[in-house]
Amino acid sequence: MRSVLSPVLYFWRNPGRTMPIALVIVLAVVLVASVTSIIHSVDLTIFTLYGYNRDLTGLTPRNSLEITQQQIAPVRKLPQLGALYRTHSYQIFIKTIFGKMPFPVFGLPAAGQKLILQRTGLSLAAGHMPRSGQPEAVISEAVARNIGAHIGSVILQPDSRDAYAPIPVKLVGLLRGPCWLGLTSRKLVDAWSPLTFSGYLAFSRIPSQPMQRSLDNAIYQSVNHGQVRVWRFSGLVRETRSALSNLYLILHIVVALIIFSIAFVCGLLSNIYFSQRLPEVATLAAIGYTRESLLARALGETALFCAAGWLLGSLATFLLLLGLQHFVLSPKGLLINPLDVQALGFTLPLPIVILLFSLGTLWLRLQALDPVSIIERRG
Repeated sequence: MRSVLSPVLYFWRNPGRTMPIALVIVLAVVLVASVTSIIHSVDLTIFTLYGYNRDLTGLTPRNSLEITQQQIAPVRKLPQLGALYRTHSYQIFIKTIFGKMPFPVFGLPAAGQKLILQRTGLSLAAGHMPRSGQPEAVISEAVARNIGAHIGSVILQPDSRDAYAPIPVKLVGLLRGPCWLGLTSRKLVDAWSPLTFSGYLAFSRIPSQPMQRSLDNAIYQSVNHGQVRVWRFSGLVRETRSALSNLYLILHIVVALIIFSIAFVCGLLSNIYFSQRLPEVATLAAIGYTRESLLARALGETALFCAAGWLLGSLATFLLLLGLQHFVLSPKGLLINPLDVQALGFTLPLPIVILLFSLGTLWLRLQALDPVSIIERRG
């Protein structure tokens, strides 16, 4: 009695009828998860590109080239402050999935360079640190791949639109770690670019995220915002979420349309296969099986191929994104997370909606089922 109602029985005996539905679910999971992961790469890129902001607070002047000593004096008195370095920087525009983004190359003294590497968890992977006053720079390995540079390449130069410096600046070292960073000598920028604005990088007294967030807020409250802009990590998160809100709205609409369409298709396929099995269902109903038990069997079968389709789709998505990352994106310094759990979460409503859609349509079919007339017609 149990084997007749086992959802596995039909699944194994009729793979030609069950596999198409599972394949549709696999393709839908791959589509939704891949698109979501690509959109999430925007967040990943921004928080990697500007990830150093977790470990420092930036200050830049407004309507002037320098932050005056009067304006910076309240910051120096803050008890949360551990170190404050004046920085004078260049920038490089790097390529991302969603266009070009500015990447700062901070001009810092040797002590400031050492501290920022310690706080951000970066280390020198190759080459050497820039020497004081020399036209030299170090950048992260991924940034070097992004701009097609290697040690010895000129990464800043006078005739470049996206990487300008008044003199050629060579890449002398590569950094490795959880975020991207560029460093050069502050004396170099001071000497060759006196008419560009300079700012400050502030580090907390204790190297911890709570202390740095406390310093962020203290600096924000102590400066005149008409003259000084404060760059906090919380502001980066807020601005990123705000800028991408419409993109995520479109993503949710697209995912909802895909889920509805695939659920409708799978529901139709389930009804087609159910119609082909009407003599079997009618016979079981005629010999005493209730409509509820027959519906439970159909529901179990649907749940089985939904689960199989989702698992295979998740695996296929991971392999696809892993290949995309390894062969296409990483060589160009672009970012994507092949194991994006949040993207897979977007696909969870897919099997649930398919199950509910199939449940509703099959229940209506079973309610209208007349086993005697079907058996007589077949006889």
